[in-house]
Amino acid sequence: MGLRKKLVSLAGSIAVFSAVLWGIPKLAPDVPDRYEGVSLPVPPSTSRVGPKTTSAPLPPGFPSMDRPPPEIEVPDGQPQPIETKFGLTYDIPADWQNASTGYGGWEDATGWSIVYGAIGRFGYESCSEQNGSTLGLSGATGSADNDLVRVATEHSRNSSRIFSADAPGTEPTVTFSEPEEVTVAGSRGVRITATIDNIVQDSPCDPPSAVFDVVATESYATALTAVFMVQLDQGVDDAADRAVADRIFSTIRRS
Repeated sequence: MGLRKKLVSLAGSIAVFSAVLWGIPKLAPDVPDRYEGVSLPVPPSTSRVGPKTTSAPLPPGFPSMDRPPPEIEVPDGQPQPIETKFGLTYDIPADWQNASTGYGGWEDATGWSIVYGAIGRFGYESCSEQNGSTLGLSGATGSADNDLVRVATEHSRNSSRIFSADAPGTEPTVTFSEPEEVTVAGSRGVRITATIDNIVQDSPCDPPSAVFDVVATESYATALTAVFMVQLDQGVDDAADRAVADRIFSTIRRS
């Protein structure tokens, strides 16, 4: 799979593109300085994101959770609610798999990683060439930064690294939408969509293109900002329609 390695952990089970796991939710990080579950390389001397500010502390008495909420069970054929640690709940479609107590994301050989909790997955094990393969992934994480545009921008820009291969010059073509002001659970949110094309397929399970969609909004527990992500493979058999991200984001509500 090269530099891009998808990892999914459920109750200690191994379901990964590579072999890096977050075996037990308690072991995952709570809320580091910038955003939960992220390790970044040394930043370059210049940044297109703009100047960064000192992370604001959580207000006194602000609720916090160090473990994900339990899975919510619903009858077959119904949308599946996933409660997050950030006082917000979202739904995944009925044909997705609820992995809400696990963690999923990507890492590379340099030690960089991006991890989301409260995950849902689509097309699990759909590619026989890769254990743990998926056609789509959703999840949530937290940020100590309350600048929604900056948080959404930082997360969306991970898409280029996620879908790059080993060899130099194999970066995909990534097109970013302008930050879009949206309303999430009655509060302000910012959405950025990354469309990834010309992905170098160094595995039969790699898609030729993908969508990486991010919404940052106010959090009500654990972190100042909640970040929701939907990633969808495109250009492959049984790929989910891009509108699935719209539907998932539209269900975000107070828990």
